[in-house]
Formats: sequence, C-alpha cells, structure tokens
Amino acid sequence: MLNSKLNFKLNSKLNSKLSPKKIKIAALVAIAFSTTACGWLTGDDGIFRDRSNDYRKSQDLPPMKLPADVRSDSIDDGYMIPVISDRGELSGEFVVPRPDALGAEVDRDAVRINRLGDEQWILVNGSPGQVWPRLRSFFNLGGVGLLRTDAVKGVLETAWIQPVNSELPKERYQLHIEQGVQRGSSEVHVLHMDIAAGPQWPSQSSSLARESALVTQLSQFLADSAIEGSVSMLAEQALDSSGRVSIEQLQGSEPYILLRLPFYRAWASLGLAIDKAGFKQSDLDIGEQVYYVRHIPNSIDDEEDDGWFSGWFSGWFSDDDAEAKKQGVLYVIRVKNRDEQAVEVRIEQQNGQPFVEGEANKLLKLIKRHLS
Repeated sequence: MLNSKLNFKLNSKLNSKLSPKKIKIAALVAIAFSTTACGWLTGDDGIFRDRSNDYRKSQDLPPMKLPADVRSDSIDDGYMIPVISDRGELSGEFVVPRPDALGAEVDRDAVRINRLGDEQWILVNGSPGQVWPRLRSFFNLGGVGLLRTDAVKGVLETAWIQPVNSELPKERYQLHIEQGVQRGSSEVHVLHMDIAAGPQWPSQSSSLARESALVTQLSQFLADSAIEGSVSMLAEQALDSSGRVSIEQLQGSEPYILLRLPFYRAWASLGLAIDKAGFKQSDLDIGEQVYYVRHIPNSIDDEEDDGWFSGWFSGWFSDDDAEAKKQGVLYVIRVKNRDEQAVEVRIEQQNGQPFVEGEANKLLKLIKRHLS
C-alpha cells in the first residue's frame, strides 16, 4: 500500500512538470520510435523478418568437392526429398489440388498375399525401410541364422536349415523386399532352395509348397507385429519409396498412367483396379491390349469430388438422362508397352472425341489409387 501511494505521488509530480505541448511531442516520438522499431525488428531487412518464402529464392549449388584422400561414400542426405508422382499439365487458372487418397487396398489390409500364376508375394502396408527390421526380427526370434543381409539391395538370405521333418533335405531361403506399386507400400518375395539345387540360387523355388509355407508364416508375423519405431535408413534411401505408379502428361496431349510393372502383371493389376474403381468391364482384348468399360458417375469414388451440393439437382434430369446415367459412359482403356518393365495406360472416349479439360485426369486417378 505504501509503495502504490509513493508511485502515485511520484508520477503525479512528473506529469505536472510536463506541459501539454511536451506531452504531445513525447507521444509522437514514441509512435515514431515504435514504428521504426517494428521495421527494424520484423521488416524485410529486420532481424526477425518473415522467412517463410525464402525457399523460392533458393538455388542449386554444385556438389561439394572433397580432398582426394577423403572418401565420400559415407556422405549422403539424411532425409530424401519425395518425388512428385503425378506430372499432369496445369490449366491456366491454377487451383491447389486436394491430396490423393491413399491406395484403398493397401490402407484396408495391412498385409496381404498376392498370387499371379506360380508367382506369389506379400504386400505390406509400410515403406521398405519400415518393413526391413521386421523381416530380420522374424528370423532372429525363430533362431534362424542369416548369412547375408543387404539393406541397400533389399536382400536377406538364411543359413542352411534342417526342417523338422528329417526326411526333407536341408533348405535355405532368400527374401527380396522392394517398393510396392503404391507409395508407402512394400512387396516381399520369397525364394526357396534345397541342398540338391546346387551352389547357386535357382530362378524359381525348388519347392513351391515350402515357399508357400514360409510366405504364410511370414505374412502372419508381419500382420501381428506393429510397425516398429526403428527404420532402416539404408533400405529407405536405396529403395525408392515414391511408388511405381504415376500420372504423366506431355504438353498438348492427354494424360496417362505410367505403371512400372511387366505387362503380364500390369494387365492383371489393371483388371482388378478397374472393377474396384467403379468401372464395369463390357469386354476385353488381350491381343489388342484393350479394356472396354462403362463408368457410372457418382460412384463411391466420385462422391468426394461431386460433393453433397450436387444431390440437390438430382431431380432436374429427365427419365432418359437418368437411364443413360444408370447405364454409364463407355470408355476404351488401352495398355501400351513402354519397355519390359513398364506400361502406359490411356483412357479414351468410345466416340473418339477429346475429353473435357481435367476429365481424363480424374478418371485415371480413380484407377491409379486401386492399382497394386
């Protein structure tokens, strides 16, 4: 209480000595100082200026040169810059697009066994760097020795194992992990070899039954074990995590899906993706590498693009329009070999007319998110 009275008297005496003119001058000086101080601290040249747009002025610098006696193989980027998967041509009025939905199948099933003919592989929801430690844990917990672990190439080889059934010959396994079709997924391929096969790994498993048995056990282990906190940076950096499917577009042409798979697998994967994306197959010709399909608008995949507002006008269309809408729109989907490990997937209107701007890209995205 005494301090408050003393401060009041002291302030009163100080204010009484200042004339109104001096008070005005002091106020103007204070405002001017605060304005210049803000500019000095937070302006374009200030100490605490806004640096959020500095990246726009960044420039590529030449690689760092090391002395001749210094090795550079251990120097690498700690974090990889993700690759832009879709390279579609932008329209004149650019609107920031919504992020693509995750692959529906990869998101629904954390682990799944895929089969195509005699080939089988485990599809895992997780990048190669996340899955690699779990593969090692599978054999470590089972007490199986490992003769080779190459995270850069994604290869893991076991020592010779004597099966529980002593009548079976000694065997060993090779696991190969690679990036899945969709971003953030991995594929694990298993190769079985018995001691009678010789010193070199065969191109196909010595026993498909023994291969299938390990695939089943390994997939169950991966499904039961959560993604561990540890990540193999070697596997993460060496094995591209951007996926093997993207939408490409050259200037002045229609977009297409680039699918980095051999034709036989790309054709099968495309057929499944077409059905899951809401298309109905009318016919197909594998010789001509063509699918004939119908697409019904406002399917499950289209609802998020059309929005709830579109439902207000559903009663404005005639019966003929409603019937045509129910039958769907006819399209031709063509598969073209780019090389032995990649194909191009293009969609066309059956009447040969060009698409409305952005329509082909929208349809291709529906298919792309279901490829696996």
